[in-house]
Amino acid sequence: MRKKELITNHTKKFHKDECSNPIFDWKNKQDFEFASRGLIHRPDDADIRNKDNKIVWHHESFEKFLKGNSPETVHPSLWRHALLNNFRGLFKVCDGVYQVRGESLANVTFVETNSGYVVIDPLTTVETASYALQLLFDHVGKKKIVGMIYSHTHSDHFGGVKGMISEDEVLQGNIKVIASEGFTEWVLKEQGMAAEGMPSRNDYMYGENLEVSPFGIVDTGLGQMIEGGEISYIEPTDVIGKDGGSIKIDGLEFEFMFAPGEAPTGMHCYIPKYKPLHVADNCYMCLHNVYTIRGAFPRDAMQWSDSVARSLLFEDTEYLISGHNWPVFGKKEIRKFLGEQRDGIKYMHDQTLRLMSHGYIPSEIANKINFPASLARLWHLRGYYGALKHNVQGIYAYYLGWYDGNPANLDKLPPRELAIKTLEYMGGINNVLKKTKIDFEKGEYRWVVYILDQILWAYPDNTEARELAALTHTQLGFSSENATWRNAYLSAAQELREGIPSEGKNHRILRDVLKGMSPILLLNSLSIRVNGPKAENKFFTINWKIKNSNIACHSELTNCVLVNREGIHNKAEVTVKITKDKLSQFALGEIKLSEINNEIEVIGDGKKLNVLNDILDIFPEWFPIATHSKKVDED
Repeated sequence: MRKKELITNHTKKFHKDECSNPIFDWKNKQDFEFASRGLIHRPDDADIRNKDNKIVWHHESFEKFLKGNSPETVHPSLWRHALLNNFRGLFKVCDGVYQVRGESLANVTFVETNSGYVVIDPLTTVETASYALQLLFDHVGKKKIVGMIYSHTHSDHFGGVKGMISEDEVLQGNIKVIASEGFTEWVLKEQGMAAEGMPSRNDYMYGENLEVSPFGIVDTGLGQMIEGGEISYIEPTDVIGKDGGSIKIDGLEFEFMFAPGEAPTGMHCYIPKYKPLHVADNCYMCLHNVYTIRGAFPRDAMQWSDSVARSLLFEDTEYLISGHNWPVFGKKEIRKFLGEQRDGIKYMHDQTLRLMSHGYIPSEIANKINFPASLARLWHLRGYYGALKHNVQGIYAYYLGWYDGNPANLDKLPPRELAIKTLEYMGGINNVLKKTKIDFEKGEYRWVVYILDQILWAYPDNTEARELAALTHTQLGFSSENATWRNAYLSAAQELREGIPSEGKNHRILRDVLKGMSPILLLNSLSIRVNGPKAENKFFTINWKIKNSNIACHSELTNCVLVNREGIHNKAEVTVKITKDKLSQFALGEIKLSEINNEIEVIGDGKKLNVLNDILDIFPEWFPIATHSKKVDED
């Protein structure tokens, strides 16, 4: 099927109707003025590449099509937002404060001190961070980095750190790295232990394997796309507690407010000399993710709203900047913006709990709550990143968890078995396919994609169902105002047509972060690789001694569980002397112990190490989502 044939008349009509929807204030151009203000330099190179000459960031790809009116394949409101995120390059926010925007998923902020720069959020990867720093040096002036601030725990705000500073500079005390209380712990929780299960979902959300075009990824809401490259990490040296505080760096005062919200720990930063307030990712130019569809802990919306409300205490703020999108300028506009952001988050929270208290379940709440017109008309609360429908379900889960209170859902059949039985009741696959085609022609895409999903659970290789499901997902993607929903739908369509990717991930888990973990935490990450059924009737105790240190731990396999504790176990069958680096590589599945026999010292029954190797899973780079192909250990 040719690309122009992918869009149906129903989708075309929906976009036409949205263009005339009175909720959208198309004449309001303030965002375009704010997004373009202060431009110093817009790079014209085609892309950013890594040391292997592979592209990690596209300039040219977006430039080719992001112009003019919205195409038929993109929601007109999302198109407007994508145009705004395409204002990119090096910007002067105010005297002493600069940002590089649109050269990464996130923004980096540079603040001039007496003799150098303090960096707030060094982007996602080493390559884009280095590129952004060079832009600053070339067009503002080359000075040393004297401080590094992580606003919160997400990798697009710390992963590029080694593209700007080195670990040696920090260890030597030349550069402070400042973060909020609990930063390292939450980085590990959010992006460490569950990280292997996240990348396929992450790919769907950010459209990492989609073409950059009106038929694929056009934006992510927060920025154009998530970049490739190397994610790095340097542990904080200075911690801001829950009471906040003030720190002078190279003669310049920074005031910090502890502000959890979009992340479980984070902080806002005010600089009295220049009067900008950096609000991390608690406020930006689209609706937030109280729950993110890539998978994460549901966020505390009440706490988030309070963090935004407390930001109003910085009454002298003249420039509001964040980790994404563009700034807000002027005291009056800033106070209005913060108040609206506060109210948007609290409205979702309060109305979810109201309906929850009437007995509504998540899917009902998602289809019942709408913003009042006073909030719905605001461009910065439109659902380009977060969405009302998935946010309110996240709020429900935060308070009540996955169970909706209906005992019929306590022990549901697994989806493949359920689908097979459902299709039998509906008259069989051929009958159901006939009906779905009729409903597809009616434009009933949400219903059709649900029924086709049952068919694919039961018969994952049914070509007719896959083709129609791909086309249905495409319509849902084209008509989505939310960039992450669009990316997810179109990624599903791609998987249905082409299968899962054959190449490796653009992003692996945060290896640089995890390699910095203590040996006991590394062993705990190893524990999740233990295949319980394979471990049946197997027992051992292994001591681990870290070379060139006094650190020792032990692992005990009991009841198919690997239990790890600090210190030596006196009755261990085997002791392994190993470097911290090699233990890290082993725990993360990069090597087997048998592959480094000459680099470790084994004392005792070395056969126990073979037993350990035999019960460890190696996780796949990709797993099926839309196609429902059978997974590992599935009959």
